[in-house]
Amino acid sequence: MLKDERQHWILNKLDKCKKVSLVAISRELAVSYDSIRRDIIELEERGLLKKVHGWAIANCYLPTQAGKVIPSPNTELSSIASKAQRLFRNGQTILMDGGITNLHIAEQIPLYLEATVITNSPRLAISLTNHPSVEAIILGGAYHKNHQITLGSETSLQLRHFKADLYFMGVSGIHPKEGITIRHYEESQLKRQMMTVAAHTIVCATTEKVNKVETYQVCQLRDVGTLITGSSDTVLESNKWPHQNVQIL
Repeated sequence: MLKDERQHWILNKLDKCKKVSLVAISRELAVSYDSIRRDIIELEERGLLKKVHGWAIANCYLPTQAGKVIPSPNTELSSIASKAQRLFRNGQTILMDGGITNLHIAEQIPLYLEATVITNSPRLAISLTNHPSVEAIILGGAYHKNHQITLGSETSLQLRHFKADLYFMGVSGIHPKEGITIRHYEESQLKRQMMTVAAHTIVCATTEKVNKVETYQVCQLRDVGTLITGSSDTVLESNKWPHQNVQIL
């Protein structure tokens, strides 16, 4: 079965069952667990489902955790976007990389704001088409289809010509010891460079990314200026988090 066929099957399965384990998918399709995991990660990055502890979960359904209901993606994204608006000022240059969270923030930028947004996400830039007073600049380079962003030497070269007031960084995991991590090596390198051209770095993460570790580290939490989550209590209730110098919204 081809990748596109597998992913179509997974989405149809979630329409019916709302959640299914990666092990069950692997057995039913007679495909390796690693292949299914890659499919789920790609579908999650496209905003089509959620991956939680070995399960693929439909966006409209999330289980309870420790007796509490996990906030739905739409609720969390709206909360994050609302908090992000507190940081916007007229005249700013705002750097935003790819990902569903940053896309949602961009779509909610107030209509009164006069600013410049620099991004390596064509989809994010397009979302600003009808904004009356935000100038969108797209960084060129090789287009990474799975992540829907530009990457590579040309992207890095163009980035050197800019200075930003704010950098909104999309992440795959945040952890008190392992810091900020993502799944793609070249993208981790670009994110580090984006931090160097910005005066202030903001990490936005939904609940399922907290205490999660992916393959490639971008930085330690202490290197971030502001952390925005859909539910800040998730971070603050643990004394293991070195957040003394990090603004948490």
